[in-house]
Amino acid sequence: MSDTEHELGLDATIEAQELEKIFEVFTQAAAEAKELGDFLSYSTILDMYLSEPERYRVEERDQILSHLLKILDLDHDLVYEIGWDLPALLLPFVESDYAFDGALRNAPCVFNVCKIFELLAHHGNSKELFLKSTELLSSLLENDAVTENTYFRHKFYDVKLYCIFELIDSCLRRIHTLYPSRFLAMTVASFINSLHGNPVADLGEADFRWKRVYSFARNYQRPPLPEKIEVSPQELEKINSDEDYLQRKLLTGFVTEAVNLVTKRTVVGFATDFLNYLQCVAKNKESEHNVYLPVLDRLVELALSFDVDLTTNFKDFIEESNDLVDTQELEGEDDDEKHGHLFEKLVVSYQKTIVSSLISSEAKAVHDSAAGVLVLFTNSVGPNKDMKKVTVTINDAVSLTLRLVIPGMIHTTFFNRGFTDIAVFWSWYAIHQANLEKRNLSLELSKTPSLLLLAYLQALLFMLISNREYPNLRYVVLTLLTKVLAHAPEDTSYAFLIDSLNDCPYENLKTALVGVFKELVTKEKSDLCELTNTLQDSSISESKPDNSRPPPLPKRNSSRSTRFITLTDSRVKELQGVLQNAVDRTFVTEDGSTTIDRDSCGTLVALLSLQHVLQKPGLIKDESSEVVSSLKGKLQKILQLPTWPVF
Repeated sequence: MSDTEHELGLDATIEAQELEKIFEVFTQAAAEAKELGDFLSYSTILDMYLSEPERYRVEERDQILSHLLKILDLDHDLVYEIGWDLPALLLPFVESDYAFDGALRNAPCVFNVCKIFELLAHHGNSKELFLKSTELLSSLLENDAVTENTYFRHKFYDVKLYCIFELIDSCLRRIHTLYPSRFLAMTVASFINSLHGNPVADLGEADFRWKRVYSFARNYQRPPLPEKIEVSPQELEKINSDEDYLQRKLLTGFVTEAVNLVTKRTVVGFATDFLNYLQCVAKNKESEHNVYLPVLDRLVELALSFDVDLTTNFKDFIEESNDLVDTQELEGEDDDEKHGHLFEKLVVSYQKTIVSSLISSEAKAVHDSAAGVLVLFTNSVGPNKDMKKVTVTINDAVSLTLRLVIPGMIHTTFFNRGFTDIAVFWSWYAIHQANLEKRNLSLELSKTPSLLLLAYLQALLFMLISNREYPNLRYVVLTLLTKVLAHAPEDTSYAFLIDSLNDCPYENLKTALVGVFKELVTKEKSDLCELTNTLQDSSISESKPDNSRPPPLPKRNSSRSTRFITLTDSRVKELQGVLQNAVDRTFVTEDGSTTIDRDSCGTLVALLSLQHVLQKPGLIKDESSEVVSSLKGKLQKILQLPTWPVF
């Protein structure tokens, strides 16, 4: 044997001896702890050897835990005495180099960790373990994982969450108490804190967290009473009645708040699903996109079983929203002041009713989450396309959208991505329901105060800006924006588009708005409404034409009067100003040199294309010579082209 081979063999022997030494220390220390009653010393020894799992290779960690499991399984008294210290030591062992390409039980250490947690659940000191575990759950962070892989961090956190929450649930069932609501409140608070500290960003994670919530709430049983009860039967009856009520409120508050927090950064897809359904109905084909979250359906059923009246709560929410944005109650001498007061009211209301804590600050009441109830009710309507469950007008949808979205425009703390999905869904729901009931959408929008309608359009614009990572949702919002602008009063639509093209700081969004503007100034209203009107005026029972009606009048020979936005001379000049501003933003001159702002190029090209489209049918005269001259001059500076004489 060479010297190198001898050294390698010696190292391996030393490592094996060290591992055997650890096993021996664990075994002897356990025997001494039981003999002397010094369990604290054993906890100290475990802390010394288990506090840094990275000191060992993955296979060594598994062997150490396997040996510890054997010791604990043979001595349940030891489990009872030192169990409270184990969860925090064991959870880091869940992490490894496992790629999650097979069954979870094949992941190193996971099986042994779960088996030790099972021992703790059955034989540990339930109250001590409960207190330590709820504290641990509140502080457990996904980002504490060593791995840099985001997916693996998610999966390891899921395993840790499962272990600790199941342990809490098991310990809670074994605590003898007259006042179980106190322990249930701690459980609920710890899980809610974990959702705050570890936001959910995709539906896969949402599904896992919701399953934990559903399983706990559905299977919850009141902990047993103490063996010795020192109150009278009358007092006990009152205590039990109060506790039953508090536990029910805590469970409904837990379910609704968990639903709310999980959707804060997650898009379920209600709006995308509904618009896809509408488009497929129009084309007489099956929908290609469906919201399918069985766990959310089960949470709806669970809430109903807890006597949470989702429909009544939703109707109350709509009524409160309408009262909140009542323009008669707004203070101010002009629209700007009223606009500011409206936004202030919405933010204050949001803080009090939407993001309020589960338990009131005075600890006198437990609240269901209004936002969570809204998500659950939306899920009971949207995927089923139940258009008869509740009546929602476009004005209701405007009020709901303002209440949910405007606060997020004011401060990022109040931004909730799930609210975008819900608000857009209910807007499309209101539009479709108006069509089914043959209500005139344009007439309904004309009754909406311009102050609120402009704020609503601003909210839709904000949704487009804040959801760049979700192209499907942005498409749904942009389609909704176009639909509303087409049916809104012309002056309101035009003013909103021109202001946005001038002031919106996002060039890619301006490009989309130019496309919307082009649709509204070039398309005939009959292009959008003719099919709808034909369907509304027809009846399946008709067998012959109604000769009692006079023949329709011929169309007026005026291309401008039948378009959604009429280009008057003053509006054409404003449009030229928008084009000139785009030229100035695209070609930036500093210290005599001109450079191109690439971000602004798309907007400029879109505006030039719009100019060309409008000139072809003669909607506007060629009044862009000054803008074109300015553009040519800036191009010549960049390309260093000769200035050609004009003949």
